[in-house]
Amino acid sequence: SMACQFPKNLLCAFEKGYNAIAGIKPIDVTKWSDFKLVLRQLEKPEARQLYDTVTLDTVGIAWEMCEQFICAQNGVQKIGDIPWGGGYSACKKEFENCLRKITMLGYGLILIAHVDTRIEKTANDNEIEIIGPAIPKRAYAIVNQLVDIIGYIGVTYDSNENAIRTLYTRATPTVMAGSRFPH
Repeated sequence: SMACQFPKNLLCAFEKGYNAIAGIKPIDVTKWSDFKLVLRQLEKPEARQLYDTVTLDTVGIAWEMCEQFICAQNGVQKIGDIPWGGGYSACKKEFENCLRKITMLGYGLILIAHVDTRIEKTANDNEIEIIGPAIPKRAYAIVNQLVDIIGYIGVTYDSNENAIRTLYTRATPTVMAGSRFPH
């Protein structure tokens, strides 16, 4: 819902998680070729007048659709079935080129991910739960090079049970976040 508050925002919905959000402009993306069509339309001056920002919800599902697209092009069921790592290489190139195209066209880019938690041991052998984005490792490598901010929106509740949303833009011992901006 926070991403949809950006003005002139186009939501590329790789999942239909927007039903309760009013006033948005979503495009349902059910396969990678749908997304490629959106990218071609974003090149047009008319689109540039309508939108300043493009949001992908979720980047993990987008990666999965990109993998399926590469598999279909190569007539295989799994990306690893393409010999000599060619599937992974083709998927990386396709995904990276499409995301970079959005930014090179001058649009802001928001990538939404679900939360993933993992347990790590601390130096004193305690366990700690770390919160981070649920993005496949290969996609994360691409996204991490592209983005300026990795933010985490946490929700806590006050004594009256009112939700308080907090945007983390810096890492904590339990939250993965970061920014290229020093302040």
